Amino acid sequence: MNASNAAINRLKSTEGFRSTAYADGMSNGVQMHSIGYGHQIQPSETNLLTMKISTDTGEALLRSDVAPIENQINSDLRVLPSQNEFDALFDFGYNCGEGALAKVISTWNTTGDKKAVTDHILMYDKTHVDGQLVVSSELQRRRKAEVALFNSPLSPSAKSALVSAGAVVGICSLAYAFLR
Repeated sequence: MNASNAAINRLKSTEGFRSTAYADGMSNGVQMHSIGYGHQIQPSETNLLTMKISTDTGEALLRSDVAPIENQINSDLRVLPSQNEFDALFDFGYNCGEGALAKVISTWNTTGDKKAVTDHILMYDKTHVDGQLVVSSELQRRRKAEVALFNSPLSPSAKSALVSAGAVVGICSLAYAFLR
């Protein structure tokens, strides 16, 4: 599966665009920086710390960040998620990183309990302020939005697309059996 266009657009809206690098949390006591639509600047990208980028460059950085998250969900999750579940995990993974995403996926794989998954997602609502870990109302809102998306049923258009896809698969299977 892939993140839907709606998920990408929601992510862009939530992250916002910044043309210059900004301090974006701590990792193992090291200040991290991001740019564009929340692209975390890697050690090999130190040039981005002093650059001003365009929205096109920000979009390209975002697109390069999407595939690893999608791949992690697709390779590690042992159940087939709905598109909304996938998109919620995608947004969470983009914001919290692969380690946090792995823990949430493990919870689902181990328990099979969607409530345990959403409870786990909601735990990631803290940030460092002056060396202290504190609850962030912004992160609480984001986690609640991810949980709401995770728990929401498929939209009518998505259901229709799945039914149509199933009909096509069924017709193709029937044709294959007939032609054998």
